[in-house]
Amino acid sequence: MQEEKISRTVLLKLIEALMKEENLDTVTRIISADPHLTAKLLTFVNSAYCNLRREIHSVEDAVAYIGYRKLKEIAFALLLSATLKDKSKEELLRTLKLAYLNKAIAKRVFKKLNLEDDAFLVGILSQVYDEKREELIKELERVCVSRAVLEGLRRDSSPLGKVKVLTEKLLPWCDRIINGDKNFKLPDDRLKREIVVGSCLESQEEAQKIAEII
Repeated sequence: MQEEKISRTVLLKLIEALMKEENLDTVTRIISADPHLTAKLLTFVNSAYCNLRREIHSVEDAVAYIGYRKLKEIAFALLLSATLKDKSKEELLRTLKLAYLNKAIAKRVFKKLNLEDDAFLVGILSQVYDEKREELIKELERVCVSRAVLEGLRRDSSPLGKVKVLTEKLLPWCDRIINGDKNFKLPDDRLKREIVVGSCLESQEEAQKIAEII
């Protein structure tokens, strides 16, 4: 997928630092250790997505502007790309859509769980888990990913597993919505049409922005 190889070890160190909410200097130092990761981050922060009035050249300024929450999403997206090297851009984009749709549905439909960020992780790691299984779980445990995410990957009956199951059903409907189809019946009568439409449009937009740098 990507010509420049970002160190997987550096990505995992970055993810661990973000999960532990390490200080800005630590996160900056980890990113700066890999020139390709640095380039990806600066490309993102200076893209149309961020709409800056001036160009950012330092990693520290980029991290401070993006924030840990979005940086975590970028790090996991790059990990996805680095792990599933044989997948096409379209396949990776679909996984990104699933991840952001998972997050949007968790936020709008399962809001009492307050697990939207963890829902994103379950979505973006689901394809990796299908291939790596317990090898991935051990890796995620080492970088301090939450128990809720691990259970969401392992068990469809877990709270985050249920979110993922619903999202996977909705993804084909999202494609129809994006293509302008207004005559569709949702697969679950409990869902409000406007919630699904809003979630689909949001996930499409967010996924495309991140896909540009992976």
